[in-house]
Amino acid sequence: MTTDDQATADPVGHRIESPRAFARSLIWQLQHRYFAERGVEAWRQGEVPHYVTSNLTIANAYAEIVLALLRDRERLFPGEQGKEPLTIVELGAGSGRFAFHFLKRLAALCAEAEVAPQAFRYVLTDVAEANLDFWRRHPCFEPWFASGVLDMARLDLTQPEPLALRVSGSTIAAATLRGPLVVIANYVFDSVPQDLFRLRDGRAQQCLVSLSLDEDPATLDVAETLAKLRVDYDYADIAEAPYPEPWLRRLLADYQSTLRDTHLLFPATGLRCLEYLASLSRQGLLLLSADKGEHRLPALDGRLAPGLVRHGSVSLPVNYHALTQLRARPEAVVLVPDSHHNSINVIGLLSLPDAASHHEIQDAYRRHVREFGPDAFFSITKHARQTIPQMSTEDILAYLRLSRHDSHQFGRYLPRLRELAAEFDDAIRADVIAAIDKVWETYFPLGEDLDLANGIAALLYAMDEFALALRFFARSIAIYGRDTGTLCNMASCHHMLDQDAQAAALLRTVLAYEPANLGAAELAARLAP
Repeated sequence: MTTDDQATADPVGHRIESPRAFARSLIWQLQHRYFAERGVEAWRQGEVPHYVTSNLTIANAYAEIVLALLRDRERLFPGEQGKEPLTIVELGAGSGRFAFHFLKRLAALCAEAEVAPQAFRYVLTDVAEANLDFWRRHPCFEPWFASGVLDMARLDLTQPEPLALRVSGSTIAAATLRGPLVVIANYVFDSVPQDLFRLRDGRAQQCLVSLSLDEDPATLDVAETLAKLRVDYDYADIAEAPYPEPWLRRLLADYQSTLRDTHLLFPATGLRCLEYLASLSRQGLLLLSADKGEHRLPALDGRLAPGLVRHGSVSLPVNYHALTQLRARPEAVVLVPDSHHNSINVIGLLSLPDAASHHEIQDAYRRHVREFGPDAFFSITKHARQTIPQMSTEDILAYLRLSRHDSHQFGRYLPRLRELAAEFDDAIRADVIAAIDKVWETYFPLGEDLDLANGIAALLYAMDEFALALRFFARSIAIYGRDTGTLCNMASCHHMLDQDAQAAALLRTVLAYEPANLGAAELAARLAP
C-alpha cells in the first residue's frame, strides 16, 4: 500500500472510504460539493488557481486560433459560412474571466479582419448554478449577452446532455451544428474523475483508493475535508479494461502493451465528454486545452502513484496523450508544443474532415503557442516578479506591453510605480496614464482582496492627477461599496482641485460614520470658514 505525497501510512483515524476504484471515489463527490457551495468565491478568494489560464496572453492565443479556423472554413467550404455562427463552448468556465478576455480580443481581431463579431457564439458552461447566476449579473457580460454573441448553459462533464442555452432559449443537441464546434477546456480535465491503473510488464491492475482523516469529519467543511484527506492506494488485478466502449478498451490495451512500469491516469470521463460534444456537430470539433499535463507517450512511463494537489479543490495531472487519441477522424491533426512546458501545457486537437488542409489554424498555433505562448509568458512573469523593486518605469511599461496590459500584472507593479511617481516627466506621465486606461479596459472585477481601482487612484494621486484619481476612487466604490478611507481620499482630491464644498460634504459623511477619524477631522477643520 502507498499513500499520496509518499507519506507512510499511519493507523487509520477516521476512515471515510474503504478501497474502491479511483474514478468512483468519494473525492469526486466532495469536489462537486466544493464547487457547488463555493461558487465564484473559489476564484474570488484565490483558493482555486486560475491566472495562468485566464490571462490576456492565453486569451489572445486562443482568439487567434479560433479566427484562423473561421478563415480556413471560409477558404475550404465557402458555401458554409454565414448560415450559423461558429459555436465556442467553454467547459468549467468558473469565474468567467477567461471568456471576458477572449471575447474582447476576438472582437478586436474581428474588427481588424472586417468580420462581424456575430460570426461567433460563445457559450459559458459550468456545473455550479451559482456561477451561471454570477455571469448573468456581471456588468462586463451585459453587452455580450445583449448582442447575442454570448450565451450560457449548465453542463456536467460527467453526465453531458444537450446544451439548453439560458439567454437565447435554444438548445444545442446531437448534429444541431452544421459547422465545427470549438471546445475550450482550461483547468478542467484535472478536476473531474479520472481512472488510475498500474501497468507493469504487460499486466494491468486497477488502483483502489481508501480515504481517511485524522479529525472527525463532522467537524470539517468540504474545503477542510479535501485539504486534510489522507489517500491510500491498493491494487486489484483486472482481466480486461472496465469499459463497455471498445475504443476505450483498445486505448488502454495500447498503453498496457507500450508502457513498462507506471501509474497511468486514464481520462475516460473527459474522453466520453468530448465524444458527446463532438456529436453536437455534423463536422467534429476543435479542442483547445491548457492544464498541467503530458502529451508525450514516453513521459507517461515510470510514474509513481499520484498525489492530490490541494488548493481549495483538488486536482491531478492530465493525460493529454490520451485526450489527443479521442476516437476522432483518421485525418485529425494534433497540435502540441515542440518543447517541454514549465507551468502549463497548451494543446489542440482538430478533429474535422480534411483537417490537414486547415493551414491557417496550424500556423496560428505555431505562432501563438509553439514559438512564444502562454507557458513562456508565465515563466517570464515569474522571473520579472523577482526584480520589481529594481525596475524603472520604462521597464514596467515594457512588461505591461508584453502582457497586453494585463490587470493582474499591473497590480503587482503598482507599489513600485507609486515609488517612482515623483520622478515622472511629461512623456512618462502620459505613457503611464495611457497604460492605466488600457489596463482598466481589460479588467474583469471579481471583488478580490486587491482593489485595483483604489490602487490606480492612489497612483494617480501620487502623480498629482487628482481629477483622474477621483474617477478611479468612484469605480472602487461602485465595485466594493463606500469606505471611509476612500471617501477621505476623494475629499483630498477635491481639496487639491479647489473644490472645497465637495470635499467638506464627503468629510461630513466620513465623520458621521467614524467620528474618531483624525485625518478627516483635521482636513475638515482646515476647510472650515
